[in-house]
Amino acid sequence: MKTIKQHIKENTFSHIYLLYGQEDYLKRLYRDKLRNAILSPDDTMNFSYFEGKDFPLNELVSIAHTVPFFSERRLILVENSGCFKNQSNLPDYIGDFPESTYLVFVEREVDKRNRMYKAVQKKGTVSEMNGLTEKDLKLWVAQSLKQEGKKITEQNILYMIHKTGADMKNLENELEKLVCYAGEEEVITEEAI
Repeated sequence: MKTIKQHIKENTFSHIYLLYGQEDYLKRLYRDKLRNAILSPDDTMNFSYFEGKDFPLNELVSIAHTVPFFSERRLILVENSGCFKNQSNLPDYIGDFPESTYLVFVEREVDKRNRMYKAVQKKGTVSEMNGLTEKDLKLWVAQSLKQEGKKITEQNILYMIHKTGADMKNLENELEKLVCYAGEEEVITEEAI
């Protein structure tokens, strides 16, 4: 994740990214950050999206070779393709894509022995997203509440994580409820949790 943050900050990107793991919240977050950094959010002409195992490989390859329209970059986002668990011919093509083409893969599971995984690892950036450390999770909760004008103690953060689990999407939903429940109260208490 640090590498992706650095790429976004410096506006220098790998041509291929693989985001995988169990933490859906982080995959979505970094998928969207990459999407908005590589292309402007309103650039739909140079953005293509494929989802599922039955995506048309020939169409993806054709789009990848298409010159971007009034832009320096073309972005192709592929989610849950299965290319990193099953055999695919895609590794045969990705080395031939033009410099203007960027690929972002978002997968739940990968096989690190797979040809596609090895190709992306060699030519791009691979990021495993299985959640944050306890320290980073506590910091994320505190920052999320601070953005809402709320404060919370470290002990209460741990209590909340113990009650809700460490899944970030679930925590995000519970934080939203907690902020609404707290109303005008600035400090989140154990009783509110």
